[in-house]
Amino acid sequence: MAELSKNGASNNHQASTINLQETLIPDTLHVEPESFELRILDPKRMRVFRHAGIPRLTLRDDRSWYRVAVARAFPLSDPDHYLGFLDGDGKDIGLLQDPSQLDPESRQVVEEELEKRYFVPVVEKVVSVKEEFGTVYWTVETDRGQRDIIVRNLRDNLQELSASRVIITDVDGNRFEFADVSRMDSKTQGVILRNL
Repeated sequence: MAELSKNGASNNHQASTINLQETLIPDTLHVEPESFELRILDPKRMRVFRHAGIPRLTLRDDRSWYRVAVARAFPLSDPDHYLGFLDGDGKDIGLLQDPSQLDPESRQVVEEELEKRYFVPVVEKVVSVKEEFGTVYWTVETDRGQRDIIVRNLRDNLQELSASRVIITDVDGNRFEFADVSRMDSKTQGVILRNL
């Protein structure tokens, strides 16, 4: 291999080669391929139930996990398919492609867990909206009843899902969906559109 001088030039005209794997990638970054394997869960072998009020997952002829969490892989684009199951430490257990194939008890527990995780009331009517010093105060009618919402820095707490659909997050971390902003009163539209 050719030696390089202080200015980076080769002392002879031979091409120098560098083993990038040895010099740039330390052995500590080596990860076994099996740690990245995706386990597809078979709904016919699964049972999701509550034990002392805590969700549990059992795979027949395999094992059980206590205190499981359920999360949608695609919560906006495909909320009815591809559910991820996590153990009590937040590590992946596997992915269920079609939860409608679960037994009725399992399906009920999964739906309850998803409802808790993705609780997002839909705003049906804005009763009042007021802006003061970067904070927006809303009184709204939702599909879950009337609510008072306080949002600081609306621009940072507004997520546009489509041209007319947005989700806002209040100071307590609660999310509220405006399913069709174009159907809201002009003051509400102005507040939202200014902050998109």
